[in-house]
Amino acid sequence: MTWLDEITPRHIQELVPYASARREASSGEVWLNANENPYASPKLAGLSQLNRYPEFQPEQLTQGFARYAGMKQEEVLVTRGIDEGIDLLTRAFCRSGEDNIIYTPPTYGMYKISAETNNIGALSVPLEADWFLDVQGILQQLPQSKLIYLCSPNNPTGSLLDKGDICKIIEAAAGKALVVVDEAYVEFRPEFSMVSMLSKYPNLVVMRTLSKAFGLAGLRCGFLLASPEIIEVLQKVSAPYPIPIPVVDVASEALSEKGIDAMMRDVETLTKDRDKLSDMLREFSFIRKIYPSSANFILFQVKDATAVMTFLLDKDVVIRNQSSQPGLDNTMRVSVGTENEIEKFYQNMKAYEASL
Repeated sequence: MTWLDEITPRHIQELVPYASARREASSGEVWLNANENPYASPKLAGLSQLNRYPEFQPEQLTQGFARYAGMKQEEVLVTRGIDEGIDLLTRAFCRSGEDNIIYTPPTYGMYKISAETNNIGALSVPLEADWFLDVQGILQQLPQSKLIYLCSPNNPTGSLLDKGDICKIIEAAAGKALVVVDEAYVEFRPEFSMVSMLSKYPNLVVMRTLSKAFGLAGLRCGFLLASPEIIEVLQKVSAPYPIPIPVVDVASEALSEKGIDAMMRDVETLTKDRDKLSDMLREFSFIRKIYPSSANFILFQVKDATAVMTFLLDKDVVIRNQSSQPGLDNTMRVSVGTENEIEKFYQNMKAYEASL
């Protein structure tokens, strides 16, 4: 029995995944095994493949992301965004009513929601001052915990977690739990990625997405990076045809050399615009604090977040009130938009200040 068997619930170990038509045979000339309509819809010119089911894990896409991330194809699982990745991890490794996950608020809310949806305990270990990990607090919660979620750059703070602290947690959790590092925004600070550590730590999982820097949030395409053994377990609980063919085509193009170059140019532009936006925010007297950001958004604290939010919404400007998160009283998060969007936000912030 391996360490992964020790932390994988018995029913998942014994689970035989659904043998979909595409998992049984991924190539062929005459397709008569999936009860498909052999006639493509004439209304979908140029999309003749849509009368056929997609591959379970499209080779074109898994190869593309593996090449981009410096991984092997068998270490990549394509998911419908990071949100599905979180759900797959929860269902694959946690026993309902028995196991827990650990999360570190203020952070992305879906870790907790996915756990609670599946009747899994969600143990909160809040970040310390200046958004450092409470390493000892996390280690104290390790018993009966199967997943530890760490987000870096973190949403909504924009802060980076210390790689040394992450490694301490991974090492302490070895053979007991998986440490899942959410790198949705890592293209803005790629030098802080934990991908290079995957070969060293078999209990590390990294989550990535095309939603942020690649500008494909509407595509719903994410990736889990882990050892082949972990990927194999996750494949058991995945949907039989998770990635639609148009998603595969667009995502593969985004991961081409041309697509990656375009993403990097966008990251450069967004980073410069983020810094300009931060300078703009410093002009307003009602803003108490502006937090440093390593992502495409800025978190800032105001005197009255509800009042600011109400004013902006009345002007059709939508940002995010983060006041419900632990340690984020009267804080707001604004994404870096286009030049026109930023200007409209700025002018309405000036109007709000003038109304005080």
